[in-house]
Amino acid sequence: MAGRRRPLTAAALIAASALIAVVAGSCGSGAGDDVQATDIEFELLDGGTTTVGAFLDRPVVLNFFASWCTPCITEMPALESIQQQRPDIAIVGLAVNDTPTRAREIVADTGVTYATGVDPGSAIGNAYEILGMPTTLFIAPDGEVVYQHTGGLTANQITEHINTHLTP
Repeated sequence: MAGRRRPLTAAALIAASALIAVVAGSCGSGAGDDVQATDIEFELLDGGTTTVGAFLDRPVVLNFFASWCTPCITEMPALESIQQQRPDIAIVGLAVNDTPTRAREIVADTGVTYATGVDPGSAIGNAYEILGMPTTLFIAPDGEVVYQHTGGLTANQITEHINTHLTP
């Protein structure tokens, strides 16, 4: 009997995987199918609004973080260090599923000075299809995501990814 269930189980898993892929592929950012992730506006924590595209005069390291995410908080000083060493790279942080007040507290606690904001309803994170926290995207000036990393990064790892993926 177990021999008969195994093929059925494999078929069910294949069908379920295909269904998940179709559903995930049909889900948009919530901002409209014609809107690019780089064009979705977000509120800066120090006031005003902007887009990821506004930083694309140079390569961008886009970091999705949350105040409740310990690895996110741990890597923020590393990102700040890179920002200080590499003014040719734009470091941008976006708080996901967080309040502006809590995000401001974490930014102040970690000493971050790079541009930070709040991802409105996770629209930008959804558009980039991030799966976990923290997630860091390495984006070329043409807007192409050339590398995506989920999990915490050290300053050395960030530098290595910049050198490998963003520096000609």
